[in-house]
Amino acid sequence: MSRTGSTLPERERKPRTAKKKNKARSGFARWWPVLAGILLTPVALRAAAVLALEGPDSLRMLYPFVALLKLRALGLPETLAENLSQLMMYLQFPMYGLFMSLMLRFSNVIPALLQTVALHVLTVAFLIGIAHM
Repeated sequence: MSRTGSTLPERERKPRTAKKKNKARSGFARWWPVLAGILLTPVALRAAAVLALEGPDSLRMLYPFVALLKLRALGLPETLAENLSQLMMYLQFPMYGLFMSLMLRFSNVIPALLQTVALHVLTVAFLIGIAHM
């Protein structure tokens, strides 16, 4: 005689064991990329002053988000775009640090760094593509 769904013996369920999680990073171990971005900002501003002598295309390589905010396609008024781009010169590298610290929650240092560099390179590539349209 075959057993049906109602007559099948119930499986014993093992209690789920909690997966071992890495200790949550806190303090300096979690926010060091933001601190590195803040410390890198004056160096990048000095490099921007030197790169300004080469022309606007070289500044796009260092500060792609500044150039992105100045795009007319965004529809921002010119004064607002100018002010936001000036602010972005100071915020871009701390924002990269924030992005990297968020990525560190899910991966190790090397993948998080590569993702941050990929974000920068893709933004530069987008700007170059827009410039040559």
